[in-house]
Amino acid sequence: MVSTLGERIKRVPNVLMPPREGVTYIISHQTDGSHPAPHELTTRSDVTLTTIPGRGLSANRNNAIAHANADICIIADDDCLYDKQHLKNVTDAYNKYPDADIICFTAQDYNSQPLRHYPTEDMPYLQAVKQGYYPASIQITFRRKTVAGRIAFNPNFGLGSALLCAGEEEVFIADALRAGLNIMYVNQPIVRTDPNTTGTHFLTNPQLQITKGATFRYCYGYPNAMWRSVKEAGWWAVHRRANPLPIFCRMLKGIRLKF
Repeated sequence: MVSTLGERIKRVPNVLMPPREGVTYIISHQTDGSHPAPHELTTRSDVTLTTIPGRGLSANRNNAIAHANADICIIADDDCLYDKQHLKNVTDAYNKYPDADIICFTAQDYNSQPLRHYPTEDMPYLQAVKQGYYPASIQITFRRKTVAGRIAFNPNFGLGSALLCAGEEEVFIADALRAGLNIMYVNQPIVRTDPNTTGTHFLTNPQLQITKGATFRYCYGYPNAMWRSVKEAGWWAVHRRANPLPIFCRMLKGIRLKF
């Protein structure tokens, strides 16, 4: 399920692999109609192209989910690259863990190196979080029958949102946990992507700091969000020699947001 915006639709053909049985693509394109899809997307029988107006990554992802019809869904962006081993890793994991509703994997850069440090063994998601794991959206996969129509991406979060510019994947997982879904972490790569992700700009983007506080509150509640924000600001002070006070104040602003 590939989400894209405007003229970035031109990048989507690079995401597609050669046609193979059992694999289809849902392309959700946010556009005002002035960015036609490349012919590679309109001539393949394994591609479904759908368009929606406006902006907002969460709305775009929800549109892709609404049009999906496969048993297993993979969340994707227009700068993702895949190969047959990535897909095998997904299918093998769901065969290995038949009770899993959502499985989160690892990602690689374009040189096939791990995007960051990951836990080295498969484990329940909450156990992986305790070891420092957090998934980007493109590392999340799920069984459509247990997720679609039950949980969705929160439109208050994510790129293009009028309120908060990230955090949509953490909120999605938090909602899944509250719904009682079984979430696993599997130490296998399923995608190659640009390592320059949104989160790498945390220190230089005040809006990201506000978003982090709001995400903490949504996922963990007020008291825990306060403590996590103190730790987050302290980490940047220790490891990046940043002034922790403005970071914490912006995160506090996010914690106090009404939505």
